[in-house]
Amino acid sequence: MSATPHVEFSLRAGTGEIRLNRPEELNALTLEMIEAIDRQLAEWAADPKVTGAVLGKAGTGDAFCAGVDQRALYHALLSGDREYGALFYRRFYQLLYRIASYKKPIIAVMDGITMGGGVALAAHCRIRVGTRNTYLAFADCKIGYFPDGGAAAFYNKCPGEIGMFLALTGVALRARGLFRAGLVTHMVPEDRVALITPLLINELSLPPPVSTLADIEPHINQIFGLGSVPEIMGVLAARGGEWAKGTLEQLRHQSPTSLALTYRHLRSAKGQPLEAVLKTDYRLSQHLIDGHDFREGIRAFVIDRDEKPTWQPSDLREVSPAALDALFAPMDRGMEWSPAA
Repeated sequence: MSATPHVEFSLRAGTGEIRLNRPEELNALTLEMIEAIDRQLAEWAADPKVTGAVLGKAGTGDAFCAGVDQRALYHALLSGDREYGALFYRRFYQLLYRIASYKKPIIAVMDGITMGGGVALAAHCRIRVGTRNTYLAFADCKIGYFPDGGAAAFYNKCPGEIGMFLALTGVALRARGLFRAGLVTHMVPEDRVALITPLLINELSLPPPVSTLADIEPHINQIFGLGSVPEIMGVLAARGGEWAKGTLEQLRHQSPTSLALTYRHLRSAKGQPLEAVLKTDYRLSQHLIDGHDFREGIRAFVIDRDEKPTWQPSDLREVSPAALDALFAPMDRGMEWSPAA
């Protein structure tokens, strides 16, 4: 089996087990971890004795996966190692595509904090398990980035405009809300997660839960179905009330460029196959890591933690159509992402 200090692999009754084991960093994904998981899944895909896989955390840490290792990426960019950012996202998207197209069932057990790239890692699994410990958010607009890793594909499968709401605001949901949103397929008590296999998942699952997300769905669908982010923010400002006020405040703290490109990406990606979405994600990732807001967001929230980013531009009205077009522009020949690259 493949090996890395931060991922454990084992076989149990025909089920391959992948356990993320980097608790001091909330199981944030390094390039080494991504490549090891991809190799192991390729090996199990060709092994007839392996009937499926379970992806979860090792031990009793607080996180399933808090995303990708942004600190390592930031320091690589500052040191001039631009190739690291290109390779990292290329390998990460290849892993996500393998998971999404895997012929055997993969179960993601989101027992704990699940954020950013950790959401993408789980969302492409056929079976997605939530527990009472599940806390999920894809708040990448907050750091000058965008919900990537195929998020424009799986968020567009959420009911109504829930996906757009989650992508723009970065609102965190517990397992009940995630079940309502379609991002969780099964609820399992946390003391039973060690027993999970593809054959036992239905037997271990709890009845479908009721979520308060249903109470605000009409508001989400009406407002986040509007034609632009400025329209959304304008209606929230005019409507008033605690929910509208809190939602508007969250949007005001995001990178204006990230909000504009995320809205455009989700709308244009609707109905596209995952391969096409990931190809666009890769273009966006490479253009953004060369820009200001992504590095500034990581500095403000990960490195210095002053939580006071200075966005460029600082006003949504100053994000020009030409600037957005440049972020979505095709890359040089041979640099585009594809599953086989």
